[in-house]
Amino acid sequence: MTTVLFVHGTGVREPGYGASLERVREGFAAVRPDVVVAPCYWGGEAGSTLGSHGLSIPGYGSGRAVPSPEPDARDVEFWGLLYLDPLLELRLLASGSGPRTELAPGARPAGEALASAALALAGDDVLRGLLDAAGIGGEFAAAVASVVTSPDGRDFLRSPLAAAEPDALVRAFVAESVRRALGDGDAAPPLDGTARDAAVDRAAALLPGETGTHRGPVTRRAGKLAGRLVLGIASAQAVKRRSALTDAAHPAAGDVLLYLARGGAVREAVAAAVREAAPPVVVLAHSLGGIASLDLLVLRELPEVALLVTVGSQAPFLYELGALPSLEHGAPLPAHVPPWINVYDRRDLLAYLGAGVFPGRVRDVEVDGRQPFPLAHSAYWGNPELYRLLAAELP
Repeated sequence: MTTVLFVHGTGVREPGYGASLERVREGFAAVRPDVVVAPCYWGGEAGSTLGSHGLSIPGYGSGRAVPSPEPDARDVEFWGLLYLDPLLELRLLASGSGPRTELAPGARPAGEALASAALALAGDDVLRGLLDAAGIGGEFAAAVASVVTSPDGRDFLRSPLAAAEPDALVRAFVAESVRRALGDGDAAPPLDGTARDAAVDRAAALLPGETGTHRGPVTRRAGKLAGRLVLGIASAQAVKRRSALTDAAHPAAGDVLLYLARGGAVREAVAAAVREAAPPVVVLAHSLGGIASLDLLVLRELPEVALLVTVGSQAPFLYELGALPSLEHGAPLPAHVPPWINVYDRRDLLAYLGAGVFPGRVRDVEVDGRQPFPLAHSAYWGNPELYRLLAAELP
């Protein structure tokens, strides 16, 4: 029986690791139920911490709360804005909709019917299945209620565009669900972009309005203003939120810096997990975990490891820079390094290719999680395509 050893990447802590581990187990259970997925959690013992409790950071501790067929690439990136501000599109549309039209006596506002139908969406079995697959099923009902009762949501529902743009309302529901799913955890949960898009289509079809010509997230009206909004979101609060930004960023950046300076503890954590696993072992390693796993397999012969799978990893890039701890650029991989598959997503800006720098020793495999960066870096575990591709490769 094959053991898949799941090695996490930089910045991951509990309970985020446990959630990803369960998602990986579910993914393999659907395609290779014979596989045992075993944990390799190194973040607790070998991950970085602020050893002096932030004394090196100006103003630390004064404001730590963090505010809460193929899709067009612009649509995917616009999801990134919606994840930051789920009501963005509704606000832009309502602000450009013009004066409200007068209703005939006794007529029901279109937005009222739309809101009523929206609150009933969670009762649709097909939609619930898609939302669960997207990783946001547990958040959707509360997200709908939050959006339709918010000031921006109410303004949109009262605007003349409400009946013409029900898709925008659904995207707000989904983006708010994602925001709630992300919460304040140390790692982004696995989210399936394909299921997300299917859920939007299903929910929009259940709402009254003009949903026949789906245009994707970037409507013409909203798209004209979105670019200007990015700069405001990015910089206005950066200085006064330095403590919050440090809390959010230092585990990820700190883990990388600590590993490159003193990475033996992470490599030993992987080695110990390999020793405890029943062979043959497949090391499935994400991001920095892929760097540490490759380094370990270069420095130490571990015949029980039958396959290395790196996902969204920077190991090839570090090798090309001459910064891979275990191997200088130009030196070949030792013969004892097992077969290696390197999985990447083009939208994951932290994923790199290995075949060019290690010719004949690594096979690059592309997947598409249909998520904007930086969520693309964590979207692999919610993507069924990954497990289908690996099913035939595992011993």
